[in-house]
Amino acid sequence: MYLLTAIFNSSCLNDVLTDLREKEIEGITISDVIGKGGLGFINESGETDLDKKIRIDIVISNDEFKELAKEAIRANTRETGTGSGKMWVTPVLEVERIRTGERNESALAHPTMAKKKNLSDNYFTAVDTPAS
Repeated sequence: MYLLTAIFNSSCLNDVLTDLREKEIEGITISDVIGKGGLGFINESGETDLDKKIRIDIVISNDEFKELAKEAIRANTRETGTGSGKMWVTPVLEVERIRTGERNESALAHPTMAKKKNLSDNYFTAVDTPAS
């Protein structure tokens, strides 16, 4: 499992989200951030010169979805020139869905994975969940 974090120009957000949704990647956290890359953050007059950006965090279950998510971000942010942003991947040791108690990849089930799941495989309802 991985945490994919990306920071990019806010003008790209709708295109990135549309592409991620088409690839069935969900569970995205979006934050407004400010910062500056390698060009320095203090201008000639001595004032800080920080840019408004978007940060997205996605916990991803496997390598296939990681590559799909990276491509969705790359394809929709690359053409904005200098300051297009950065993305990085961090290993995730454990994930737990608070409501149901599901752990790791089960807690990150993608829609296509959930459709294939057999009802007899760890099926929980709102009444009998371990976290209820």
